[in-house]
Amino acid sequence: MHENSLTSASSLPCRTLLWVGPRNSVEFQACYEFAESNSLQIAFRHSLRDALDRPASTVDRIIITRNHRGGFDWNQVNVLIGRCIDAQAMVLLGAACEGVRHTERFAVAAAAKSEAAARLSIYNAMLWRQQVPQWMRGTTAHPIRLADQKVTVAVIAATLPIAEPLLDVAAACGAAAIWMRQDDSLRIRNLDRVIWDDSAAAPTTRQGWESRIAAVDTAQRASHAWVANAPREHQVDAAESAGIELVLGKPYFISGLTDWIGAKLHSATASPFREKLAA
Repeated sequence: MHENSLTSASSLPCRTLLWVGPRNSVEFQACYEFAESNSLQIAFRHSLRDALDRPASTVDRIIITRNHRGGFDWNQVNVLIGRCIDAQAMVLLGAACEGVRHTERFAVAAAAKSEAAARLSIYNAMLWRQQVPQWMRGTTAHPIRLADQKVTVAVIAATLPIAEPLLDVAAACGAAAIWMRQDDSLRIRNLDRVIWDDSAAAPTTRQGWESRIAAVDTAQRASHAWVANAPREHQVDAAESAGIELVLGKPYFISGLTDWIGAKLHSATASPFREKLAA
């Protein structure tokens, strides 16, 4: 089993990272925080058995952590990876497990004969940052485009926890990002991008959207996006007819936001486009 940083999974949009095992211990916490900051969605499972019994959908990255020598089945690792045919995976070994490459060499060698083994890497947890594969960054399929000029992105959402993933995407694009509740909108001036989350912007009529947009002080060539849970066709039409340029249905591909944030500032008459929903 070896590091394989760029294979078929890197050609696909990022979907779900599956984390199996401990995540809060000192030796795994930094890796978990890195993975979390590079993922829009993480599925957490306590053990390999739990991961097999409760499959996660649309998985393209798997991180398996191990902090003790007992209760670990390499065959289960390969079964799990085999079920996620597009996923790259790594096993992070804690300090108490650094000798398992030798003590479990026969089990590892047997598991290495499977087709899934080519997509699995093994790292010492305390050294993972020195060898972090590109696929773990979660953006190899759609590299983030830095804004052509500095832009300010406002995320309008009911709560900060809801807004934070969108703020992180905007910040990663090089934009200044702020969170606002809907009733705080008029306190900010000259916004370039406004992301409306459905927690604060439920579906409404064209007139309703026009009132919302008018309540936010934006730059001359600003554009708006709406992120909603399974919006219906007539709801999307109402938003777009009022001037919403980008409509994203949850769950969505990160490329839709990064392309929209990083693109050149364009005229308000630019035609709307829709990001395809994730499978």
